[in-house]
Amino acid sequence: MVSASHVYSEYATNFLQDTDSKSNTHHVVEFDRNTTRFRVEKIVNPREVRLARKFVVRLDERWYDCGKFQKIHLPCSYVIAACKHAHHDFNMYISPHYRLDVIMKVYDNLFDELRHEEYWPPYQGPQVWPHPATKRSEMGRPKSSRIRTEMDIKEGRQSRKCSYCRTEGHTRNQCPNNPALK
Repeated sequence: MVSASHVYSEYATNFLQDTDSKSNTHHVVEFDRNTTRFRVEKIVNPREVRLARKFVVRLDERWYDCGKFQKIHLPCSYVIAACKHAHHDFNMYISPHYRLDVIMKVYDNLFDELRHEEYWPPYQGPQVWPHPATKRSEMGRPKSSRIRTEMDIKEGRQSRKCSYCRTEGHTRNQCPNNPALK
């Protein structure tokens, strides 16, 4: 990708292409060029029942209502719409972590090999035990949490019969007539 003169990672490039095309469906309603604050509205198809949503974008603070801009450090479609309206280059709002030259620097140094667990120094910190109620359930058939009522109780419940000799009082595992158990 570097030899093909790409600047950003494949993920960032695809994300920016998608958000750039989505930004064409947005309209800047209010703006203040001095503080670079914008109110961006999504243009809604008149046949749709949804209401038009308005979002606030603050380019100087790198802030946007939904929080996506702050989380992934890539401009979303609303930020790109605000940048287009103000004639800003939205590339300045892309985190440098998505640039290929920065990604390549990660691999400049050699990684140390991980030694076998037998050679690790003994752990001296506190012992932490999980709370039994928060542990995941074990493998097997899931346990029912349904509250049973009178409707669930069978009338005239029959006792279990042995599947080998068809007599009541024992199961196949304890059957006296089963030659495999003798």
